[in-house]
Amino acid sequence: MNRKLLLLLVLLIVGIFSLGANPLTLDDALERARVHNLSLQSNAIDVNAAKRDVDTSWNLFLPSLSLSLSHSGSGPVFEPAMGFSGPASFGDTGLDLALSMQFTLNAAVKEQLESYNLGYQIQKVTYEQAKAEVQRNVTQLFYYLLMEKQNIEVQEANLELARQQWEDVKKKYEEGFASEVELLTSELSYEQMKPPLQQSRNQYESNLLSLKALLGMDLSEPLELEGEIPSLMKNLEVAELKEYLAKSYSITLLDLNLAQIEKQKELNRKQAFTPSLNLQGSYDVSAWSDASSNDFNDSFSYRVTVSLPLDGFIPNSRTQVGLASMEDSLNKLALQRKQALRQMEARVISQVQNLNMLSLQADLAEQSIAVSERLYEAQEIQYNSGYLDFVTLEGARNNLMRAKQGLLGVQYQYISALIDLFYDLNIQMKELNSSYES
Repeated sequence: MNRKLLLLLVLLIVGIFSLGANPLTLDDALERARVHNLSLQSNAIDVNAAKRDVDTSWNLFLPSLSLSLSHSGSGPVFEPAMGFSGPASFGDTGLDLALSMQFTLNAAVKEQLESYNLGYQIQKVTYEQAKAEVQRNVTQLFYYLLMEKQNIEVQEANLELARQQWEDVKKKYEEGFASEVELLTSELSYEQMKPPLQQSRNQYESNLLSLKALLGMDLSEPLELEGEIPSLMKNLEVAELKEYLAKSYSITLLDLNLAQIEKQKELNRKQAFTPSLNLQGSYDVSAWSDASSNDFNDSFSYRVTVSLPLDGFIPNSRTQVGLASMEDSLNKLALQRKQALRQMEARVISQVQNLNMLSLQADLAEQSIAVSERLYEAQEIQYNSGYLDFVTLEGARNNLMRAKQGLLGVQYQYISALIDLFYDLNIQMKELNSSYES
């Protein structure tokens, strides 16, 4: 094969694979999860079903219709003094076609229509809560992967530095300026860094698969993330967040459930204590009757009935007991709402305190990195000058790596806790690195 043609083919294959691994930003990930996440698709079915109930609620005013076709005949089985009569004396009483209509109207129809709307509202809030939960999980996992990638880069840089130091010690050993203990120690230090690095890589790949599953992607599809670790907020105040307590999904759903039970109670009360109007109509057509000289007969009948159930007026009847039970449910749910608000306020206070503490820890971690870098540089100079042994230099290098890893860990704890706070209070998750600056 021509070399130019082979090179062109290789470049084409590389280009195809590079297209398949386009970088994915957080906004892209959230949009993809909204469209392709399987749990959200399941919740969307419930929303559409509730909307269908609202859109077709007019069918409450449709009468029930039935059409029946019947054929009948009659005759004696035994005739007097003649024994069994047989089929000859059996007469055809005709073929009947009947169209019947029944319609019942009660004052509770208004509550029934409103209950459909409440059911739709509940399903919409449930869907939004599920969407927010998926967004929370995607955002936390996205930033975790970004930080884990940086952690891998830190370990790779430390591994390369350990390899270079091993080469330097080996050269000094060959020149007689380093002992065999220093040579073996440097080699052991280099080799011991490989398993943790591989474990971090495996952890990264495992969590990348979890992100693909959340996004509804094929697990074999290449995925590369693009983004920055957001900056941390300073000194969050609980007072600024209290206005969001009643807007949380959990409290909103409690309010809607309270309204739904209240509406169901009113519906049951009206059905039990208000009259109902019942309209019935029937049109009948009969033909081919042996008992009639006319081959065709028709008739129309109707009935208008106003009925009032009386069992609800009896003390301790099932109707009254049922209404009292619904009142108990309303009272319990109201207490649950108060308790949920208090618990959420306490949780927010705890979350804010934790976030402020993590912010301080991040500041200390940055200072620790700065000090560790200066200490390592100073000890490296002393080691190269022969005033320091390799074990001390190795400790300084490892301390610097741990300081960098510690900062990444604190940053992820902060971002993860902040995302949880946003989810609890139903605050929209925006790009943190542009919206939450210190």
